[in-house]
Amino acid sequence: MAKWDEVGEELAKKLHSVKKESTIQKLAVAVIDHIRESYTEPNSRRTPLAKVRKAILAAFPDTETQEHPWQYFTNKGKGNIERYQHLALKYLTLSTEEWDAIGDEARQQWKAQQQAQQIEQKPEQQPETPQVAQTILDDMNISQLQLDGETQEMVEKAIAHSGISLADFVRKACQVYAKTVTGKQGQYESDLTAVPTEELLSSAAYKTHPGRAEELARRAIYALETHNNNCTEKSQKWMITQTAIQSLTGSKPATIKAILERYQTRLDDHNTKHELNPYDNRKPGRKIDDEIDLATLVPDGTSLA
Repeated sequence: MAKWDEVGEELAKKLHSVKKESTIQKLAVAVIDHIRESYTEPNSRRTPLAKVRKAILAAFPDTETQEHPWQYFTNKGKGNIERYQHLALKYLTLSTEEWDAIGDEARQQWKAQQQAQQIEQKPEQQPETPQVAQTILDDMNISQLQLDGETQEMVEKAIAHSGISLADFVRKACQVYAKTVTGKQGQYESDLTAVPTEELLSSAAYKTHPGRAEELARRAIYALETHNNNCTEKSQKWMITQTAIQSLTGSKPATIKAILERYQTRLDDHNTKHELNPYDNRKPGRKIDDEIDLATLVPDGTSLA
């Protein structure tokens, strides 16, 4: 059976020449795998892991500020004291499943033992109540995220630059993305009917609103219908087409095309009623947006059919 304090010392020697987190992770995971292979019972893995971690702490003591690129910020365990530790300690941990197999009582004993060993490295620090439970995130290593190589390297650099743990980085990333998604959802759910047409056309506040193009297209269709119904000469009329709506709203062609598919029957009926075809929109020297003022014809969307 391996002498785990010696395994820890050997790992510490290897770590002295390693700065890259992915390499540190591989070395630490290899030791964890060695422990698992040596002990079939999860409860038996506590002591060897503790000895390995103690050897790493002896070789690389905690610091109050980040003094090396291979350190990461943590406040887990050890009375939740904020400190910088060697990255290897982030990966020298058992999985959540293993801790569940060990049981809460053993888990608490092991955490207390870990706290006592760490305090020996810094006698001036006073122990506080240890954190008993570890979350899945706290037990996770970056390889478990199954990122592609480029993304993993980018995340590793971001974590090193931010000085926070992988778990905290993932939490912050989830928080940012959740705000983005819920923000977009809020935009989808917001009603633009009462917003003035002039604001929808020109205000930067609505430029990225996901419902803007739909609402403007609805108003442009109504404006063209109103214009054509009030004309006395066919030469004054404009066929309602994708290009016409695009010119009045400034929206992208693909977006307008998708929107108009939902209005196709209505548009066909109106164009047929006025006997309009694409050639009727070929008016040399005339532009549809010069003759039809969308904001004037349809000030807002509250009275549209």
